[in-house]
Amino acid sequence: MSLYGVYGSHTPEACPVNNRKIAEMLIAFAKSDIASVLGKYKINAVIGQYHSALEHTFLWIVDAQDPHLIQQFCIDTGIASFNNLKIVPLITFGAGVIPLITKIHEL
Repeated sequence: MSLYGVYGSHTPEACPVNNRKIAEMLIAFAKSDIASVLGKYKINAVIGQYHSALEHTFLWIVDAQDPHLIQQFCIDTGIASFNNLKIVPLITFGAGVIPLITKIHEL
């Protein structure tokens, strides 16, 4: 399991709340059967999707095999067409951070 955070942000003008064309695209995306195409991008699961509407930001957490394919997923689905995106590898606090600092500091 490899976790990645897909961090996105857009301008207020590109926000689906304020832009009907983007709203229509996003509604179509939400209504589509995303699960059926995840395999094509080697995305095992979408763990969570978190949004801050007034900040115009979001964080999606995905379990995937290849960040380049996550990028292609964002392009192909249109998510990249109105968002600035960062795809970042993630580790859990307990399984990643604590063992790392324990080793570094010999704690």
